[in-house]
Amino acid sequence: MSRPSLGALTPISALLLSSCSFGTFQTAHTQAPASVSFTPGVTQVFNRIDDEQGRGLATNVGAQLGARVGLTERLDAGVGTFLATGVKLDAKLNVLGPLQKLAIAPRLGGGRRWLEREIWMVEGGAIASYRVVDWFEPYLGLTFANHWIEPERPRPDLPPDVVGRSGTGDGLLQLSLGMELVATRHFGVLAEYGHWFVLNDDPGDYYRFLPTNIAGLAVRIGRVRR
Repeated sequence: MSRPSLGALTPISALLLSSCSFGTFQTAHTQAPASVSFTPGVTQVFNRIDDEQGRGLATNVGAQLGARVGLTERLDAGVGTFLATGVKLDAKLNVLGPLQKLAIAPRLGGGRRWLEREIWMVEGGAIASYRVVDWFEPYLGLTFANHWIEPERPRPDLPPDVVGRSGTGDGLLQLSLGMELVATRHFGVLAEYGHWFVLNDDPGDYYRFLPTNIAGLAVRIGRVRR
């Protein structure tokens, strides 16, 4: 079997790394102080790829698990899985009153994956949501996430510096459109659609993100502020 070319390998590796842990699954309203919730979810990733066989559509399914804790009336923090073998942390601050229907929350976060290719990620953005009724709250999220990925030679016969690293990392603008359906004060369902817009690419890490669509579904278990 012949070795894959660099052009074919790069988008394939991007598909493998993007298969999990990219659902937002939260509204802009924060957890009540000292309360905890858990959010297991599943996502379906759709990538349009080009390789030596032509253009095609590749899909992959990934699972993720997250948890959030309320720190103050307007601030909460979360922890979750990141690319299967890593951990991601984030925090958001609701700039409006916690009992108002409209919530707007800037958020910051970061993640690291240790196994296989090491990856560092930092992100910043905001979520806006509106509680239409007690059981229905749509939300919109926009986040810039930048990734620094351990370089890996795509072929052993290539020198390690065949392509110079720029140091800028690989950046995505991540759009999330979702809704939370609250069944009880301790249980809710979140449905979400996301899209990645590729903003910057470091060719020296032999990795390239692709424009990607993501569909996800999660359940929220724990005290929900209402």
